Amino acid sequence: MVEEIVVGVDLGTRYAQLAVDMPGKGVSLIRNRWGNTRTSSMVAVSSDGLIAGEDAAKIALTDPQVAWWDMKRHLGTDWVARMGGRTYTPEELLIPMICLLREDAEAYLGAFVSSCVLAVPAHFSFPERGALARAAQSAGFEKIRIVNEPTAAALSIGMDGRFLIIDFGAGTLDLSLVEGERGIFQVIESKGRKDIGGYDLDRLLADRMCRRAGIPFSRAEDPRGSLMMREAEGVKIALSSTGSVTWRIPAGLSSRERSIEISRQEFEMLIRPVIDEVAGMVSRMWRRHNPQKLLVVGGSGRIPLLRDTLAAKVKDPERLRSSPEDAVVTGTALYANQGRERLLIDVLSRSLGVMNVDGGVVQILGRGIPLPAEAKRSFTAYGNGSLEVTIVQGEGRVKSLNRVLQTLYVDNVKDGEIVEVFFRVDGGGLLHVEVKRKRKTSRKTISLETDASGIMPCDIASELRVREDRLARLSMSFPDNFQQRLGIIVTEARSLRNEDSALQWQALEVIDRMIAEIEQVVSP
Repeated sequence: MVEEIVVGVDLGTRYAQLAVDMPGKGVSLIRNRWGNTRTSSMVAVSSDGLIAGEDAAKIALTDPQVAWWDMKRHLGTDWVARMGGRTYTPEELLIPMICLLREDAEAYLGAFVSSCVLAVPAHFSFPERGALARAAQSAGFEKIRIVNEPTAAALSIGMDGRFLIIDFGAGTLDLSLVEGERGIFQVIESKGRKDIGGYDLDRLLADRMCRRAGIPFSRAEDPRGSLMMREAEGVKIALSSTGSVTWRIPAGLSSRERSIEISRQEFEMLIRPVIDEVAGMVSRMWRRHNPQKLLVVGGSGRIPLLRDTLAAKVKDPERLRSSPEDAVVTGTALYANQGRERLLIDVLSRSLGVMNVDGGVVQILGRGIPLPAEAKRSFTAYGNGSLEVTIVQGEGRVKSLNRVLQTLYVDNVKDGEIVEVFFRVDGGGLLHVEVKRKRKTSRKTISLETDASGIMPCDIASELRVREDRLARLSMSFPDNFQQRLGIIVTEARSLRNEDSALQWQALEVIDRMIAEIEQVVSP
């Protein structure tokens, strides 16, 4: 009987990688059709439709308005790409990218491949994970498992003890506290940010390089924008191993200068605020858990300033036996065959529950519980009519930054009827919800999914109820004149009910940032 082939996929923000763990051969990186082990995570519109990889990257250099690379950052949001009179969701753009990877894996292995393990950022919520899984299904993968990127890296490193892993990639930053013993690895805590990545460092450097060379352009529309980002990435990589780089300006970019000397000191001055923020996050988790070792993976982990700052504020990072860029994809391949030598036990990164009548959260699955996990709670209906079951991701009492995932409606509920809510989170962090009624033989089962476009619908009424409750509590800590300002925020929030759905999440994020700043002031 031929053993099923399962490939590991690291769908990075800027580059994607494939690997396979073959019995008796170990893990091998899979080369793509261009002969490389890294594939550009770029998708573009051409005369033949959507294309991906290096061909899309070439189009981006001449026509950046028809090419996109940061689809993963937009999963689970209302962001869409517009071109040629139609729109593309992030999920739709990822399909040709994943399809290309599957075809390259089949060509390399000489066999059909229908199973994969996808690595995702640890901070990805249920809408993002669901959208990525559906994109993989549409691309031809029939069996899909999901693993968090830093915990996949833990499998590839394979050391015993308690250690903190920093996964600093092109588009995201993830931290995971992992404990390993005799080939069994358990994740204690995971958290991350999708607004910090190596791309953000490249952007800072590209802006500085343009100012020094006198190159004015709009990065979003000018073809030189994509070229400059590539140039900045190359300079950044070189500065990780040398004190200065002579940047030879490509023809047509500048008429004033032919070359510019860029020092590591200049680059470090630009990125120090970002590096200090990363080190602060690491330091807080380190103090909370007191692990033994600190590990850094991802391309940005090579930056000397990051390693020096971590050594000064936290601990000197361990030296890895393999490339930090390959750690995640190697771990996904090992996860595909886990149980043969290593076993990974992941955990739920944030608690899950339902909202009760006073705006509080009844927790059903707690943060840190090993996955897969399932639990149920029984609720008693008060009054006849429709019952709202609002699914919330967050901790304890409702706060402004807790996320309302979706509201399920159960019709024709009788006063005093018992309703059971079942939560099941699989090993890849995908959430399944069922609502069952015990009265007579009536039963209602609802799966929590995103809509057909791959976007989690914005339940604006529930979202506003959460924020208004939090603002009302905060207002008690401020004088009358400040309460008037808070009232204006509430009024603006209520006006969102009349806005298009595409604007609602964006506006809610603005309100969340305002509330977060207020919470920092009033928190003890």
